[in-house]
Amino acid sequence: MIPVTDERLINAKILVVDDIELNRKMLTHSLNANGYRNITVAHDGSQALTLTRELRPDLVILDLMMPTMDGFAYCQAVRQDPSFDNMPIIVQTVLEQINDKMKAFELGASDYICKPIDPGEISARTYVHLSRKLLMQDLSDYKARITLELEAAKKMQCRLMPTTQQIQMCERVFNMKIANYFETSSHLGGDSWGMRPLSDNRLAIWMFDFSGHGIAAAMNVFRLHTIMQEFIHTGGEPGNYLSTLNRHLYPLLERNEFCTMFYGIIDTDANCLLYASAAIPSPILFSKTEPKPIMLTGRGFPLGIIPSATYDTKYVPFVSGDLLLYFSDCLVETRNISGQFIGDEQIAAAIMELLEKSPQNPAIQAIEKLRDLFSSHNSDPINDDMTINAYWRC
Repeated sequence: MIPVTDERLINAKILVVDDIELNRKMLTHSLNANGYRNITVAHDGSQALTLTRELRPDLVILDLMMPTMDGFAYCQAVRQDPSFDNMPIIVQTVLEQINDKMKAFELGASDYICKPIDPGEISARTYVHLSRKLLMQDLSDYKARITLELEAAKKMQCRLMPTTQQIQMCERVFNMKIANYFETSSHLGGDSWGMRPLSDNRLAIWMFDFSGHGIAAAMNVFRLHTIMQEFIHTGGEPGNYLSTLNRHLYPLLERNEFCTMFYGIIDTDANCLLYASAAIPSPILFSKTEPKPIMLTGRGFPLGIIPSATYDTKYVPFVSGDLLLYFSDCLVETRNISGQFIGDEQIAAAIMELLEKSPQNPAIQAIEKLRDLFSSHNSDPINDDMTINAYWRC
């Protein structure tokens, strides 16, 4: 026999179902002798079904041959309720035919013991099934808790990004239209984006993507966001700013962790975009004065790889009527069913086709165009966060 010492097992609710009183007493005595204290008995399947719904036992020890409602009918009725899916049912019966065993298992029995019952065997099987049920409950509770924590972390990440009110304020101050799309994967990811006025005519914009998923990636998002806020007014030009971020981020990351990033400053007085990149997909500028889209280089070491890495500031005109588009790697590194990627050429062609129609708000409609392009490319759930940003100078 297995003596029970775990309080949860001692107080587990056990329902013994048998039409013979002597069998009920013997089973109850055997279970009591092993430490189980919370035992209820029923004399047939009908009474057992009522007690099951009222008491919601942790385990049922069930005879099959009973009047009114036999054990087969009880199993069938109980398993029709999904809330009892994880409740173990140990059948104890004189029926030894293989067909009876198969029928019992098909109707939902968890275990099968032939009478006469050995006290040691019923004790051991009760212990095993109750322990397994408690373990599954612990795992279920843990999963539910982790799910809540991940959802809370996702919400915290989203709060780091600009609100609708902040976006509208920047649109008014800098006379432009701003649109964004952010979709989280099933995992907790490492994408983030943002903007911040540096003066009446200079708007800082950025997007970054940490390697990996889960809590580690989310923690790194918060780390970098904190560093950015500390140095955003002292980092100078974009290249110097990325160099500063890299220097302070490097000691905080594990050696297999890194971050890709785009950081730019839109200067509406100088009609230009100053920017620096750290291994991101190339942003695309659609200029009113150039016949072809301009691919802005996304080369450069990811942040956190080399502590002494430096980044160059690049310059490109950004005037009224121009559209700037940049995005995370999920858009261009997700394969379709044929194993193909969306290329820069596809993205550029789709947006050029849109711009030829002189849309009212190219920023918003460019985002919609790329979402449609991605949906036609891949209908499966994404396995990485997706970020798309568009800035159109009015």
